[in-house]
Amino acid sequence: MLTDSRSNPQRIPEPDPNVTKTENTVVKDLSTAFARISTEDKLARRPDYGTCGRETLVYTNYFPLHVATQCPEIYRYAVSFQPEEQAKRKKRRYIEILLQDPVFSGVMVATDYSQVIITNKKVPLSEGSHNRRAIDVQWYPPDGEPIAETEESEKAQAARKKSTKTLLVEELGTVSLLELLRSLTSTGAGAYYPPKDEAIQALNVILARGPHVAPNMVAVGQNKFYPVGQHALTEAWNLSEGLQALRGYFSSARTSVNRILVNINVSTSAFYKPGNLLELMQDYLGPTNRSPSHLLKLEAFLRLLRVETHYMLARDGSKKRVRKVKTIYGLARSNNDTKGTWPHAANAQQVKFSYTDPDGNVSLISVEEYYARVHQITLKVPTSPVVNVGNRENPTYIPPELCEVLPGQVAGRMLSANQTRMMIEFAARPPNHNATSITQQGLEVMQVRQNEALSAFGINIGGNLLTVQARILPVPKLQYAGKEQQPENGKWNLARVKYTKPATINSWGCLVIEERGRPTFQSQEQALELVTTFKAALQSYGLRMGDPQPPAKIAISWPYNASEITEVVSAKFAQMVKMRIGMLLVLLPSDNTVLYDTIKYQGDVRFGVATVCTIAKKILNQRGQAQYMANVGLKFNLKCGGVNHDMRIQQLAPLDNKTILIGIDVSHPVPGSSDSAPSITGVVGSVDAQFNNYPASVRTQTGRQEMVDSDDLTEMIVERFELWQKRNGGALPNKVIIYRDGVSEGQFPVVIRDEWPSFAAAYQRLYGAEKNFPKSSLVICTKRGHTRFYPTKPEDSEGRNMNVKPGTVVDRGITGERLFDFFLVAHAGLQGTSKPAHYICLRDENKLGADQLQRITHNLCYVYGRATRAVSVCPPAYYADLVCERGRSYLHSFLKENTNVTYDRSRHWVRGVHDRLKDTMFYL
Repeated sequence: MLTDSRSNPQRIPEPDPNVTKTENTVVKDLSTAFARISTEDKLARRPDYGTCGRETLVYTNYFPLHVATQCPEIYRYAVSFQPEEQAKRKKRRYIEILLQDPVFSGVMVATDYSQVIITNKKVPLSEGSHNRRAIDVQWYPPDGEPIAETEESEKAQAARKKSTKTLLVEELGTVSLLELLRSLTSTGAGAYYPPKDEAIQALNVILARGPHVAPNMVAVGQNKFYPVGQHALTEAWNLSEGLQALRGYFSSARTSVNRILVNINVSTSAFYKPGNLLELMQDYLGPTNRSPSHLLKLEAFLRLLRVETHYMLARDGSKKRVRKVKTIYGLARSNNDTKGTWPHAANAQQVKFSYTDPDGNVSLISVEEYYARVHQITLKVPTSPVVNVGNRENPTYIPPELCEVLPGQVAGRMLSANQTRMMIEFAARPPNHNATSITQQGLEVMQVRQNEALSAFGINIGGNLLTVQARILPVPKLQYAGKEQQPENGKWNLARVKYTKPATINSWGCLVIEERGRPTFQSQEQALELVTTFKAALQSYGLRMGDPQPPAKIAISWPYNASEITEVVSAKFAQMVKMRIGMLLVLLPSDNTVLYDTIKYQGDVRFGVATVCTIAKKILNQRGQAQYMANVGLKFNLKCGGVNHDMRIQQLAPLDNKTILIGIDVSHPVPGSSDSAPSITGVVGSVDAQFNNYPASVRTQTGRQEMVDSDDLTEMIVERFELWQKRNGGALPNKVIIYRDGVSEGQFPVVIRDEWPSFAAAYQRLYGAEKNFPKSSLVICTKRGHTRFYPTKPEDSEGRNMNVKPGTVVDRGITGERLFDFFLVAHAGLQGTSKPAHYICLRDENKLGADQLQRITHNLCYVYGRATRAVSVCPPAYYADLVCERGRSYLHSFLKENTNVTYDRSRHWVRGVHDRLKDTMFYL
């Protein structure tokens, strides 16, 4: 559809004029009635719509959701388990069995298979005002049978009791999509449907029903679905090391002015490769990795993986093979007792146990002998580690060649650098490819066209991408020393320019880290030649640099050993401090994260030596060396307090030299991290009138705590303001713009409740009376959303991938019905489809108009210091994200390895960096 429309411009559908009309009426009413509006969240309301820039139309991956005039009320029910059930898969099965109860007959049912049931009719659970019922449900597998009540043996009764839970189903009330729609089509500023969130939740459960019940479909969370196995739409990509990427689809219902929309997007996740378990293990280990440390990693990789076996025969004598599903607990533990001695991760020949044969004879046999004697199976690879599908106390060992990995198991772990590269290669596709996938495979996966549940609930979803109004904002002009630069398509170059404010670097050096037996340089003269070339390159951009110390060298073992790296790196940094070296160019043999993170921890935290790391083969490559060194020079200059480029302050009006920009982010432990791993919080604050320099505060807090700890946030804000004061003649700013990264829509009120007061607490310490507080605006920035835009005209596209042009802003058609928000694609996409950032203004004491906030945010994306291209996210938020990532580096073993070591605040890094670096952009 996208291709046809672009080649036939007359067929491009215009945005719905009724939506535009309602938008204009609502915003006019908001501007006059805002003072008397009382809403439950007290969020800023849209002051107007933007007008700056050249108008255009773009497609977007939203579809209209139509509600029938006779749409029934939607009934909502809560489901709770007694006793509680933690396993998601078992929960799902219990609810599947629950819905077979006669009470649900004749009713269309949708569920999240966890805690919510949605129906199109009232389910008579009980009499009286409280419509609820407790129902006993006996669990049994989909291909099995429940234990019959007639089976009275003690064993059967015990098994029945163990597998039975009481599910309490309780009516929560109803929601009306017609009432919700009426509130969205109303032109009154105060129009609001109180149970809006509950209605949207119900809609999402209904939308997910089709893929939830489809065969060969795996749900990840509540709204991502992946075709697997024999499904006709399965798309897989080998990631190596036992994993594969699968392409699936995300869907979510959203409200906007005048209508309800469904957002559908392509989604990619990593899964375990289905198939023979032995082959999976061999793929993970590779041909040579059989050391104890590699086998420990293999065990962590396999833990909780579900496999099926087919070697057992039915007891009825039919010789039919029985399918059994097992969960891997681990590998064989080391043993030294009367059964024998074997190492950890022992194989089928080594592991032995006591076996009692049918005649009652007891003997000590190996796993290999057991399968040969009892199952008449001769193992092909008896030397492979066996897997334990029991538990620690009662292990059950199975040779991996007899196990099949079930499809659709998400890899909840960190990917290796190589896997990440291959994942990006699979996921990054041109816009027209993604749009076609969404309108064809995506709609089919979500079962939008033929779905009995949708019609039963009075819902119909359009089959074509919507078009919305967009504007392409003017490109700002950049300033270098004595020279103006005009970016084109979001980028520019450093040819014949000097930095706006070059730093002075008096004492610096070079550290070469190489693998033993693989020297980076053949002689010290070669190393010195590189350093001399590097110095000349940076001086050409205006940096004032003293002569470097002679290049130092460290040789490390391969494979890398974390303890050895820490020991030799810390010893070398101690020498650097004695030599008073403040800045260090580090040449690395690879992009190994253990090595990089050790250097950053030792330099930033322990010794106070600033470092810029490069990959040796890249900086030594004569082809492109000048450009590479120029990019490294950007970091050098910023870390030493310089300014690479800026823009005239008029292009950022109403920002001025009394304004501070703040960026805030929280980074949480990823799947596979230590259970005790903390979250990292980062706050950056500008200190100069050009908004180029952003020193930072960084700390840990309780893992997966969404909001920044209030006391910590107050302290970090004070730190940023005090440094601004120090750098600006003792004055304090009177204007504050805060960009808060990574907050979902449901948490907006929580930010106002939990984080906004920290600013007031900080202001009270800094300014005293409230009347002296600076005017502050709080803008949420989300960069991981699922909204995408596609150009409708070739002249409004950019690059080989034909993405929308940098500067494309959308604040109509799909934005919030009352919120002050907009989508912005500030950057030129490097690969795949460009992701817009979504900005939502929650507080606006500065009374910024839409054009002002959009222009400020867009133009700031051009003054990100370490690149010669506009970035996708406003720099304060971008820098805060980098700060958190650097904090993760300081806690590598807890946050970047698939291990479960214990984090202890009394023994490990908690906050901040060395005093010599705390007022710098150490995190670049």
